[in-house]
Amino acid sequence: MTTKRLFALPLLFLLLLPAALRAELVNKVVLRVNDQIATLYDYEQRRAGMAQEILRQQDLGDEERRQLLSQVGELAFKDMFEELLIESRAEQLGVEVSDTQVDQQVGQMKQNFGIETDEQFEAALAQSGMTAPQLRERLRRDLRAREVMGREVQSRINLDEDDLRRLYQKNREEFRQPEQLQLREVVVLEEGGLPTAEERAALAAGIQQSVAGGKSLADAVAEHAQKGHTSNVIDIGWVSPGDLDPSLESAVWKLAPGTLTEPVAGRGGLHLLQVVERREARVPAFAEVQEQIRMREQRRRMQDEVASYMAELEKKSLIVAEPPPGAEGFRRFLGTRPPTEDERLGLNEAATPNPAVEMNPGTTPMQDSTSGEPGALPEPRPTTNTPPPVIEAPPPASDEPPPPPPGR
Repeated sequence: MTTKRLFALPLLFLLLLPAALRAELVNKVVLRVNDQIATLYDYEQRRAGMAQEILRQQDLGDEERRQLLSQVGELAFKDMFEELLIESRAEQLGVEVSDTQVDQQVGQMKQNFGIETDEQFEAALAQSGMTAPQLRERLRRDLRAREVMGREVQSRINLDEDDLRRLYQKNREEFRQPEQLQLREVVVLEEGGLPTAEERAALAAGIQQSVAGGKSLADAVAEHAQKGHTSNVIDIGWVSPGDLDPSLESAVWKLAPGTLTEPVAGRGGLHLLQVVERREARVPAFAEVQEQIRMREQRRRMQDEVASYMAELEKKSLIVAEPPPGAEGFRRFLGTRPPTEDERLGLNEAATPNPAVEMNPGTTPMQDSTSGEPGALPEPRPTTNTPPPVIEAPPPASDEPPPPPPGR
């Protein structure tokens, strides 16, 4: 039996029940946070959508995919739990989101996903199994969540220059840059250029001679570029060892600034690379990496503060939870994942943090819905426009949840 069929079984089981019993089951409240509720139907829809998203992700290894699929019930319930906490707090704070704000988010989403026409937008919605009202409701919830986080979490994070300098001094070697070359190139074009390989090789040799005789690379190729025989001068920028194609790599690192490589056959034609400047391995000055350190430290502190804030909200809230089978251990995933060593040091890849974005697999109330791959939209969140009456459920057992799996 395939994984997809396994995830379809709970919904199939519901469909086979008598209508009255089926309605009672799907309307059963499995989670209440203050005045916010989620039903079994909400949970099953979210669980199924999250499973489909995990199956669709091409960058997951087989073992990681299997692990996420085994945890999908807990992750889906955890997702609902955190979302209801934030929704309830937004109600308490009186956070309102206007239609204009939602319209702006829809426009931003279209731009980020490369959607230019209404037809493309409708097709992307259909591909994601989402209706326009569902999308607008999701964006409205996300905007409310960001407002809550901005008011009550972002304000807790204060970084001054002294903090950043201490991080820089503590981790100086982690910022060390390898030897770098600043490069530019010209390509003697194969397609649309001179007809024979001999003529192209002769042109490349002529450009070399012109530069060796004192001409700038731009002047040496200006006439040929106008005729379509060469490209214009291309500024490659700074490169480190290993950045270039091996055939080009071996040609450039032995050159002095101002000199050209021998013609190297590559994509599009014969490549002539010029070394503009050589920079030895170094630790950049604080001013060069100050903003990078600030963004990373803000991200790290935001993770910690979000986890603390969600725990505070839970303590202050009336919570009645009856997680379905497969979701009982949802509490082990609450809060953000533990930071890696690089994140703890503030040394992983640069990213501009959204003060309301830090997520585990699946969707969370803090997720930014407006960015992604062109031509597709995120999975919809199920919404209940007319919630059923609250059904009181006994609180879950007080046993301590199991520790999170390694790396989560």
